[in-house]
Amino acid sequence: MITNLSLISALRSSLVPLAVCLALAVLPAAPAAAAQITHLTLTSASAATQSISLGLNKSMIIDLPADAHEVIVSSPTIAAASIRSKRRAVLQGIGIGDTNMFFLDANGAQIATLEVSVVRDDSTLTSALSRLLPGSAITVQAFGDHIILSGTARSQDDLAKANLIAAQFSGGSADAIANLITVSGPQQVSLRVTVAEVTRSAVKQLGINLTGSLSAGSLTTGIVNNESLGGASNVVTSNALTAKFDSGGISLEATLHALEQKGLSRTLDQPTLTAMSGQAASFLAGGEFPVPSSIDSNGQVSYAFKQFGVKLDFTPTVKSNGVIGLVVDTSVTAPTTDGAVTVGGLTIPATTDREAKTVVELPPGSTLSIAGLYEDKLRQQINALPGIGNLPIIGALFRSRDFLRDQTELVILVTPYFNTPGPMPDLPTDGVVAAGDAEAVFLGHMQKLYGVGNPAAPSGDYHGSVGFALE
Repeated sequence: MITNLSLISALRSSLVPLAVCLALAVLPAAPAAAAQITHLTLTSASAATQSISLGLNKSMIIDLPADAHEVIVSSPTIAAASIRSKRRAVLQGIGIGDTNMFFLDANGAQIATLEVSVVRDDSTLTSALSRLLPGSAITVQAFGDHIILSGTARSQDDLAKANLIAAQFSGGSADAIANLITVSGPQQVSLRVTVAEVTRSAVKQLGINLTGSLSAGSLTTGIVNNESLGGASNVVTSNALTAKFDSGGISLEATLHALEQKGLSRTLDQPTLTAMSGQAASFLAGGEFPVPSSIDSNGQVSYAFKQFGVKLDFTPTVKSNGVIGLVVDTSVTAPTTDGAVTVGGLTIPATTDREAKTVVELPPGSTLSIAGLYEDKLRQQINALPGIGNLPIIGALFRSRDFLRDQTELVILVTPYFNTPGPMPDLPTDGVVAAGDAEAVFLGHMQKLYGVGNPAAPSGDYHGSVGFALE
C-alpha cells in the first residue's frame, strides 16, 4: 500500500519546462479495503526492489526515472507490462498471485525492480455487503485467492448471507473464505410447544335377546332372537336382566342388555427446548416398546422398538428483522389397548399419534397455532328381526341398538422466545418434602403439609391458606 507522498522537481533539458511530479515511496502491500493506486512515479534509477499491490483485472501507470529499453516479467500469467514510451509503462493484473518485473536500460542495467502482488479488488465485495446487509459492519480483506471476513453482523442469518455472497465473489468456492464475523444480536432461542387435546365419548346400547319354545304332542318349535351388540361401538356390555315364563308346553325367556357409558380424556403436553440459531435440537420424553418385525424359518420372531411419548425437533433461525424462523417437527404418541394384538403371548399395543411438521416465522413471544382438529364421529347400528322387528311397540322385543359418539378437540401451539439470562426458575421438586414417620403412620400423609401466611404475624395465629401445598 503506497502511503507517503513527496514532490520532486527535475530539469530534463533547457527546452523542457520544469515538471512537478507526484512521487510515492512504496511500502509492502496491505490487503485493506482502500482505493487502488492507479499511477506510480518512481523517484530514481535504482535496482532496489519495491513492492506494489495491483487489483485483478486492474491497470497501473508506472513512470520510470530513466529510459527503458526492455522489461522482463517472471510470470506473465499473473501480470503483464507494456512500454508506452521510453519512461512510461502500463501494468495489468491478469491472475491472482505474486510475480516480479525488471526494467532494463539500453546497456542492460536495472532501472527498477518491482515485486507485484495481484489481489482481488475487495472494495466491490465491501460495497455489496454494505448494500445487501444494512446494519452489519463487515470488513473484507483479500489475500490472493482467499478472503477474510471480519466485523459484526446483526444475526446468524446475515452471517450466512455474507458467506454466500463472498463465495460467489471468489468464484463459488466456500473453502476460500475465512469467516471471522461476530454476531451482535441474540442467538439462543427457546421454543415452547403446547399440545392440548380433549376427547369425549358416549356409548348407548339397548337390546333384547328373546328365546322360546312351544311343545304340543310330538311337535316342538323354538324362537331365537339373539342380536349382537357392539357392532358400532366395539363395546360388549355385560349388563343383563333376565325374565322367564313357563306354562304347559310354552317356555319364553327374555334377556335385556343395556349400557350407557361416557368418557372424557384430557391431554396437555408442553415441551420446551433451547437451541442456537441455525442449529437443530431434539427432545424426547417417553420410551420404547417392542413390535414384531420378522419371523425366520425356525419360527423365531425378531422385534423392532417403536418410540412413544412427547417428541420435539426444531431448528431456529434468527432473521435480521428480529423475526425467528422455525422448522418444527413435534409429535405426541401414546400406547393404547384399542387395536392391540397378541403375538406369541406378548400383547403389542397400538398407538395414538398427534403430529405436526411445518416451517413458520414468528416474532419473539408470539404464539401461532400450527395444527388444529375438531372431530365429531357418530356411529349407530340397529339389528332387527326382519318384518316383526319393524312393528310398533312389540317390535322393540326383536331389535337392538348400538350408538357411539366421539368428539375430539386438538390444538398445537408454538411460542418462540429469545433466551436471556435470568434467575433460577422454580423446580417441580422444590415444594416436595417427604412426610415424617408420625405423619405417615397416624395421618397417612405422603408429603409434609405446610401453610403460607404472614411471617410477621404473632406466634399462634394462622393467616392465609394453611395446610395446603400451593403452586
